[in-house]
Amino acid sequence: MTKSKTYAVVDLEMTTPALDGTGRIIQFSCTFIENGKISDTFSTLIDPQCPIPPEVQKLTGIKNSDVSKAPLFSDVADTIYALLQDTVFVAHNIMQDYRFLNAEFERAGYPELELKGIDTVQLAQILLPTQPSYRLVDLGNYLGIKHERPHQADSDTYVTAELFLLLQKRLELLPLSVLQTLCNLSGALLYDTAECFKEAYAKQRKKAQPLAKKWMQIEDLVILRPNFKTRDNIALTFPKTKEEQEQLFSGSIEWRDEQVKMMSTIADFFDDPNERRLLLEAPTGMGKTLGYLVPAAYASTQDKRIVISTATTALQAQLAEEIDLTLKNLFPFDLDVVVLKGNRHYIDLDKFWRSLKQPYNKNSRLLQMRLIVWLLQTKTGDLDELRLTTRQDPLFANIEHTGFDSLEPTSPFYRVDYLRLNEIAKENASFIITNHAYLLTHATDFKGNDLELIVDEAQNLPATVAKSVQQVLDFDEIKILCDSMLVKMESQISFSFEQLIEQSLLTKKQYHALLKDLQVLDHDMWGLRAAFMRRFLRFRQNGITEQPLTEKKFLGFLKEHYGVINKITRAYDGFLQQFVWLQKVFFKASRLEQIDQTATLYLLDFFRLASQLVTAFEPWQKLAFTDLEANQTKQLIWLSIAEQETAHLRLHFSYLDGADFLQSKVYPKFEHVLFLGAGLFTKQTHAYTLKQLDLPKDTRLLSYQGNFDYQKTLALIAKDAPNVGATENEEYVKYLAKTIYDLTAKNQCQTMILFNSLDELERTYEYLAVLGLTKEREVLAQGVNGSPEKLKKRFTLNQNQTAILLATGTFFEGIDLPEKLLELLVIVRLPFQAPNTLFNQVRYERARQVGDDPFTTLALPEAVLRLKQGFGRLIRTPNDRGAFILLDSRILTKRYGKEFKQVFPDKLELRPVLTAEIPKLVADFLHDKQR
Repeated sequence: MTKSKTYAVVDLEMTTPALDGTGRIIQFSCTFIENGKISDTFSTLIDPQCPIPPEVQKLTGIKNSDVSKAPLFSDVADTIYALLQDTVFVAHNIMQDYRFLNAEFERAGYPELELKGIDTVQLAQILLPTQPSYRLVDLGNYLGIKHERPHQADSDTYVTAELFLLLQKRLELLPLSVLQTLCNLSGALLYDTAECFKEAYAKQRKKAQPLAKKWMQIEDLVILRPNFKTRDNIALTFPKTKEEQEQLFSGSIEWRDEQVKMMSTIADFFDDPNERRLLLEAPTGMGKTLGYLVPAAYASTQDKRIVISTATTALQAQLAEEIDLTLKNLFPFDLDVVVLKGNRHYIDLDKFWRSLKQPYNKNSRLLQMRLIVWLLQTKTGDLDELRLTTRQDPLFANIEHTGFDSLEPTSPFYRVDYLRLNEIAKENASFIITNHAYLLTHATDFKGNDLELIVDEAQNLPATVAKSVQQVLDFDEIKILCDSMLVKMESQISFSFEQLIEQSLLTKKQYHALLKDLQVLDHDMWGLRAAFMRRFLRFRQNGITEQPLTEKKFLGFLKEHYGVINKITRAYDGFLQQFVWLQKVFFKASRLEQIDQTATLYLLDFFRLASQLVTAFEPWQKLAFTDLEANQTKQLIWLSIAEQETAHLRLHFSYLDGADFLQSKVYPKFEHVLFLGAGLFTKQTHAYTLKQLDLPKDTRLLSYQGNFDYQKTLALIAKDAPNVGATENEEYVKYLAKTIYDLTAKNQCQTMILFNSLDELERTYEYLAVLGLTKEREVLAQGVNGSPEKLKKRFTLNQNQTAILLATGTFFEGIDLPEKLLELLVIVRLPFQAPNTLFNQVRYERARQVGDDPFTTLALPEAVLRLKQGFGRLIRTPNDRGAFILLDSRILTKRYGKEFKQVFPDKLELRPVLTAEIPKLVADFLHDKQR
């Protein structure tokens, strides 16, 4: 930081942030920084001469009465204008504050400020690249900066000033070569934020310090140096006696009888050569995760590698953190952890390094700057560490890893490639943490007779089989990609392969071979599409037509068209071989600077299309005859197409559930397989779960008791709720909206409302908006104002803990919301799956064919487990209390209602009440809780 500069850290509160001239300032605050320290402050309320909107009053705490005697902006404009002269304007979101303030100066008759400006949001995004949120309040909490009155300008400017000073210190600790690269990219930053990097670089050049040993430099990238450890040659066993166990846990883990029982059972299971499969049902709150991690850690010292598969990548991160924070302090030995995910979760260093030399937009440049700082910290290269809710930026398509086949051994980054490092580390790891989708699609990658498998959240495994193993061959997508690539190859308008031949990147013969293969794919795939349409989809319905195919009919069709299928296969193999070769030639020429920028951009776009074609062709292997003739696939095969003329024809392949797949493809890779879940069984779901997990009926099951006091939980059932099946849909949605509005208007607490369908959710949200709830509270709605990942982040980070989340799908499980993060849970209806989807129609028909009732063997157990998982979101710790509402009276009136009642803990009283009584009962309960 330049000592001669004065930094003015500014924040405004306004009636509206809109820059259309309708907004007015209600508070101006400024904190001054000189010589690296806060030197002075200035703050004033301002009379906007218009009412402050209720939502702004609630957010800022500034009421109309507070500003009624405050000066007008025109009265203080001269003071503010003078104070800001000869300063550098700093703000958290400078585009908003600087432009809004200048508009107010212009309205008051002053010229616009012409100050240099720095944005602390962008600085924080670059220098703190793994933060889940860059809101000022969240950054303040992370950095330990006390924020007394969030969303009041005087408090916000002080926190922003402290943040700016901390970020400056972090900036000065970066290696010189990193600062130089950041300076080269900093032209993408707002206003004069780039000067922060240039000043830090100038200081570092004077110091000329060597690179710290923890880092290594390859080309002009600096990364964290890989560090491999060998496993300790000590074989330890889990303590057998209570005295030894208490000594182990002393000062580290709270003693829980059920948890210790589970640990002993698991330790014995891993030692038993005869029992290969074991199911454990562990309720929320008993410490299930530590319950299996501790004995697994002991097993890892006995030349065993422990593979833990869980439901989501987010849970993978939580597991790795649990091991790092708890287990490593508990044991006298090291635990090496490797987290495995799909290829595209990881950064390809070679591709990223080359991206720095290619033109990108400003948003992509900002991302590159974040990634450069992140590489100084990451041990894994896992892009999920950046905690981005989406990867929409075009940069990611060019830097995500696409697998070992894309690696070039001559690349300077080959020896430190993160996928390769993971493979090396995997062979020597204590724990290998993966997710169900990865486990199912990479089962063949797990090799060795030292592997043990723990399936956490086992209830999700069968559904993941159907989802992850499903493949879709989209004929129209392949046609579009082939057309695009052929146009790109043959067009003479700007640049084509002819120029690549002139630059000696390939010969004319190689060009024509590639062109011919693409022409075959383009023409013959379209012909095959027409043949499928003629045979199976001559009569199309309104909406989406889905046509299941028996394996016999499908095999017959393939035999009839053997010639064209074989021709397409040969053409694709030729295309793939030439694509891989051309990539290697390009990478080599690019490193040696033997290719110009126009050709580089042209080929990068061509490679993007080619990579998409390779992905689109992955399901083609399903057209192989061998498995079909042997009747080994046991899959559902179907065609789908929408009613529009331009709709895509898709050929789908999927297993219906885990049966016939897990036992043959996954379990044999491991010595023992341990299954755990919090909501695996009720009397109704026992047989269903065993079948779905592809386990024999005599598989041992053990259940453990939780330690929650459910007598302190309120559980209400709306006994007069409309009959879902007999009520007009619009009337039912109105009932939901009115009930939710009345309930949440009286109860200002963190609330989650779970729906069965997005359509019902969206229409309920529309009615809630009409009723005014969206203006009174922060209402988050899946599919309306954010993706599931974005909404989870906003819901858990809600400052006032009074948000309302309308959700479905994944929110029934896999989200941890302890204490005030969730105090009111509403489930609008019993969570039966839609019976009319093709997937369920086929499953139900197959059940009928073997003499089973699809409702009792499939639909009911699935809904019961779903309700159990949904209810489990409410009470997460022994200290939690909350209210649960079910707006479905069928649990009281239908014969199957008793099956759903078994979901709830024995000590929990389910109270049938009238809908109109619910808001007051919940309010009284929450009020008593607070006393």
